[in-house]
Amino acid sequence: MDYHFPQNTHGVMKLPNDLIQNLNEQLNRELYAQYMYLTIASYFIERDLTGFGEFFLKQSKEEGEHAMRLFNYLMERGAPFQPLPIEIPPKNYDSPLACFKASYEYEQKVTLSYYNLFKKARDMGEYDLEEFLQWYLREQREEEALMRYWIELLTMAKDDSAALLFLDKQARKAAQAEE
Repeated sequence: MDYHFPQNTHGVMKLPNDLIQNLNEQLNRELYAQYMYLTIASYFIERDLTGFGEFFLKQSKEEGEHAMRLFNYLMERGAPFQPLPIEIPPKNYDSPLACFKASYEYEQKVTLSYYNLFKKARDMGEYDLEEFLQWYLREQREEEALMRYWIELLTMAKDDSAALLFLDKQARKAAQAEE
C-alpha cells in the first residue's frame, strides 16, 4: 500500500471530533485484529500446523494494512491520530475450530462497528467518509465469508487428524496464492 500525505491540509474540510474519535477507535480495532491473528498464528505454529500459521500471519498483515489505510485517511483529512491501548488477545484456544470461531466473531464485531460508523457518516453528511468506508464494508463481507468457509471445513473434519493435516496444506496454499 502506498501512502501519500498532503503537505498542507488547511483547505481540507475538517472532520467532526466525534468522527475523528470513531475513526481512531476503528483503527484500534484493526490493530487488535492484527495482534489477535498473530496470536492465533503462534497457536498453529506451536502445534506444527504451519499452513494455518501462514494463513493467520497473512491475515494479520492485512489487518495492519487496514489500520494504515485508516491512518492515511486521518492524515489526509487533517485529523489527529489518537493512539489507544491495544488489548491483549486470548492466547489459549481449545482447538483449530475455536481459533476460527473467535476470528469470525471478532470480524462480525468489526463489521458492525463499520456499519455504525458508515450510518453516522451518512447522517452527518460526511459523504467523503461514507465513500471511504464502502471499501471496508466490502472487505468485511469477504473476511466473514472466509472465516465461515474455514469453520465449515473444520466442523466437517471434526477430530480426524488426516483431514486436519489436509486442511492445513490447503490453508498454506490459500495464504500463498493471495500474495
